[in-house]
Amino acid sequence: MNGKDEIGARIKQFRLSKGLTLKDIEVKAKVSATHVSEIERGMTSPTVGALAKIAEAMDTDVAYFVEKKNLAKVSVVNKARRKRMQFKDWGATYYSLAKDVPMPRISFLEVELEPGIKRPEETSTHDGEEFAMVTKGVMEIIIGEQKFILKEGDSIHYKAAKPHAMRNIGDAKCRAIWVTLPPYSL
Repeated sequence: MNGKDEIGARIKQFRLSKGLTLKDIEVKAKVSATHVSEIERGMTSPTVGALAKIAEAMDTDVAYFVEKKNLAKVSVVNKARRKRMQFKDWGATYYSLAKDVPMPRISFLEVELEPGIKRPEETSTHDGEEFAMVTKGVMEIIIGEQKFILKEGDSIHYKAAKPHAMRNIGDAKCRAIWVTLPPYSL
């Protein structure tokens, strides 16, 4: 993979992980969606100015797209060193289960939900798919108007374009393995 292909792939991966469309980037960065698409596909190299605008539109640093780092083809993540993101207002903690594989198309997460905290009624929607398997506890998954109760060992797979949300409905911590397409960035 040459430099412009890798930069373009990193831009696309990051954009998708943020749930942004080419049109979103065009509006925020004032760089045409067509040009961003050409950069993402490696058809053209971005100018420094365009790259800076695109990075700013996605709330990241230009260095993320151009830094030379040798990414592994195999990902091993030590449990104690997993990246973590907490949402204290609704008792959720996300742990990354994979890292540093070049241009991942999916993400692997462990989601831990505290008992007794109800998530705000907001739901999320984005392109792609999600898969979850409960490994501990009881979880409610809401997809559109439907509610699904998942217990230990149960799994669900759905198109993420429908409004969806999750919450722990048990008395103890609930855990699930979550797979998302496009990748979710921690």
